[in-house]
Amino acid sequence: MDLSLYKMTPLEEWITTTYLQHSITTPDDLSLEHVVASFGGEIALLKTRSHARWIEDGTGDFIIIIDSRLDEATQRSEFYHELCHPLRHVGNQQMLPKAFRDLQETQATMFQLYASIPFFMIKELDMPDLEHNVPYQWAQIFKTPLPLAVQRFRQIKSRINQEEYQKTINSYFQNQHSKSNPSNWSDETKQLFLTAIRRKLEKSKGVVIQ
Repeated sequence: MDLSLYKMTPLEEWITTTYLQHSITTPDDLSLEHVVASFGGEIALLKTRSHARWIEDGTGDFIIIIDSRLDEATQRSEFYHELCHPLRHVGNQQMLPKAFRDLQETQATMFQLYASIPFFMIKELDMPDLEHNVPYQWAQIFKTPLPLAVQRFRQIKSRINQEEYQKTINSYFQNQHSKSNPSNWSDETKQLFLTAIRRKLEKSKGVVIQ
């Protein structure tokens, strides 16, 4: 898997910039308290379902409530999902049409993947020899549930495959353009082309060339 072909989205770049500005540079720096503080919020562990609370008064203040009854990996997974809502969304989800709620949940899932397993940290890892072992490595290093690491791996792999395909297509068309450019033709090809043009001109004048 050629990680050099992966291109981060604007959201990934924003998360990366925020992390780096707050000295979050390695997986060990990804404590929930450090991450939430870097985005200007707070976190609390309570015996209730995980959710986010914020007031849309322009202050940017928010708090992420995480279910304390969950194991550490699940807590981290839910934290990154809930973190997206106060940072990227407005309005009470329960008051929004289902289509908007679904869109926000999709966006939260993307944020969750980018923030929990940042690509700029992945690039610094020594990858396992076998690709199918990569998600297990990421789940352990970033302390996330395995399904989340698998989803992130598939996402990155898919984008790399798309980039490889696009490079193949571009190379093909560049090659075809090169072949159609007379400056790249051999002398023999140029002569055959000129002969064909001369014959066509002669035929258009009613002259048959023997």
